[in-house]
Amino acid sequence: MNCPNKETNKEKCPCVCEDCENHSICCKCVENHRKKGGLPACLR
Repeated sequence: MNCPNKETNKEKCPCVCEDCENHSICCKCVENHRKKGGLPACLR
């Protein structure tokens, strides 16, 4: 997925899982974690 904010998000993203396909694509990351019943690092 192309995300126009990906590079900006990378600067602020606290996630240590750099190999995640959703890393720095916040909308997809949050959606993925919510489906699993959790929250990503940035929302904890």
